[in-house]
Amino acid sequence: MDLSPKNGQPFPPGSVQNTGHNPNVPPGNHHHQPPPPIAPGFQAIVCACQKLYPEQKNPLQLSTIVKYWLGGTDPLDYITVYSNNQEDSCYPHWHYVTCGLTDLHGDGRVHPPAASPIASSGYGFELTFRLRRREELVPPSWPVKVMQKIAKYVFETDNSLVPGDHITWADSLGASTVLKHLLVSEDSQLLPVTPGPLGSFRFLQLTCCTESELKAVQRWNGPGVLRLLQSSDLTGGSLLITDIERSSSIFEALPEAISSVESGIAKEGSNLCGMAAFITWVEDIKDENNPGQNEDSNDNQINSRNALTDWNDLSSQCDKVINGGLSGGKSMTYPKRVELACNLETARYLPLCVLGRLKHGYHFTLKSVVKDTAVTFVTEKVGGTHVSADQPFAAQGDWLQLLIQSSDLENFYSKVSCLDGDNINLPFKLHFPRFTITVVQDVEQLKS
Repeated sequence: MDLSPKNGQPFPPGSVQNTGHNPNVPPGNHHHQPPPPIAPGFQAIVCACQKLYPEQKNPLQLSTIVKYWLGGTDPLDYITVYSNNQEDSCYPHWHYVTCGLTDLHGDGRVHPPAASPIASSGYGFELTFRLRRREELVPPSWPVKVMQKIAKYVFETDNSLVPGDHITWADSLGASTVLKHLLVSEDSQLLPVTPGPLGSFRFLQLTCCTESELKAVQRWNGPGVLRLLQSSDLTGGSLLITDIERSSSIFEALPEAISSVESGIAKEGSNLCGMAAFITWVEDIKDENNPGQNEDSNDNQINSRNALTDWNDLSSQCDKVINGGLSGGKSMTYPKRVELACNLETARYLPLCVLGRLKHGYHFTLKSVVKDTAVTFVTEKVGGTHVSADQPFAAQGDWLQLLIQSSDLENFYSKVSCLDGDNINLPFKLHFPRFTITVVQDVEQLKS
């Protein structure tokens, strides 16, 4: 769907159509034919929106010219845009609603039919977006492109979205130089449709956020940061309206929001299960006389190349190894002592590893960006691991599980917290029972 301006028009000819909200107005240009029946799934979306906007019988509607099920490239059949000037809105705004992630037709042309009216229709959700309205008479087209791109990602990967998710965005979002990424929440005004004529679904709202807000989501969680954004009209208010001209983050608008994030991490834990890092590890055998420990080392080095090649799937890989190990037949070894090495930026995530993950019984993984190496920190509260008090290290290929007993967390946290200070002279070595962490300055040392 090309939505770039043509001949001075905000949308290309033919992309804006009446598609049957008002039965007295024929859809498209078929003035001499009776209007075709409205697709039942599409009608369910329309009815949900009309409960919120009963006065807008014929809202602006963008229609994909060549439908996805006819070989088109855009998966959304329609995107409807409503004008919201309601009292509970901190700003007048445009309200975009997609049609196509759910089953619109019920005949299998796009989505398999739902097993029952309460089962999920299609992917079980439609997307919405709220954009602050200023002087423009027609809604901007860039949100439509964003929504189509996200829908295409869902269709191509079969990955769904849930409230609290975040979407890192490589392209521009409108003309903003501050808002660079997207958060996902429940649309607070459009109620879920359950049961529906072709299955149930809900409306998930996209909200633009800054780089620092995205990092807060990664360190804490999406719902917590969304609540912070809702607390100020400057960041969207209760309806999470995106103001594309916003020039500051929630942490600049409300300095106390920083402490809210930190206290939230301490109380609730962090959703950040792992991160890309500069890290490596080796078994320390200088003080051990146990030749049997390394009998599988060559085999591990050969077979571990495919152990951790996909950072995008790290979360599922972490859960998989914790709950039974990786596939491929790689044997488990149990080093007596290990030496870890990382750069300073990586080491400064270790306090979060303790406060946001280990203290709450969650695992935390640092995955090397330069080779297939990773370290997963766990406590005895994390189930399904291969470590124990007697064997605090377990290695599967280049993936190391490292046990820190709950009774040792305070000591570990105290030592790694010193790395947050200034004037750290590198290399810097931290000593713990049976393992060390060396913080290096030159990341080239971690590539060998």
